[in-house]
Amino acid sequence: MHGHPHAVRRRLAAATALAVVVLVIAFFGGGDLLGANETVYGKGHLAPDFTLKTVEGKTIRLSDLRGKKVVLVNFWATWCPPCRLEMPTMQQIYAEYKRRGFEILAINVDADATQEIRDFVKELRLTFPVLLDPRMEVARRYRVRALPASVLINRKGVIRHIGLGYRTWTEKEPRSEVEQLLQ
Repeated sequence: MHGHPHAVRRRLAAATALAVVVLVIAFFGGGDLLGANETVYGKGHLAPDFTLKTVEGKTIRLSDLRGKKVVLVNFWATWCPPCRLEMPTMQQIYAEYKRRGFEILAINVDADATQEIRDFVKELRLTFPVLLDPRMEVARRYRVRALPASVLINRKGVIRHIGLGYRTWTEKEPRSEVEQLLQ
């Protein structure tokens, strides 16, 4: 995006708001996604486990990282402008912190867009795992209501931060959240 920083932020906020409206209407219809017997999801609770395949076909299970890594789970789609904008900042902090035990699992919710996702990963030179959730099963388990959505999980597998919408992961506050969990 080009232009004055405030104009760019206004356009970004408008794109995020549009993504929220589109997702709520298209996927969720406003109803509660989890039944009474489902896993509790929220800050301070154990992150719901999942197993998904990467865009390359490798299987990754969240619980395999428990006790080893701080994990940022990010839900995104190729058609979501704010999602696309935050990816380079995610790559930047991943490169900076991965040796200290930081992992990013970027979960794409596009249906039947594997080649487009591969092209996107290649174009942005993303080195963190990009997982596929085309039926939004994991997104529903996490009650994702907007894109991008981010869940920061500590080494014990407990959710510490939940965020909806675009974040510049290299800015002070998000960076501080990650650094605190890596200590």
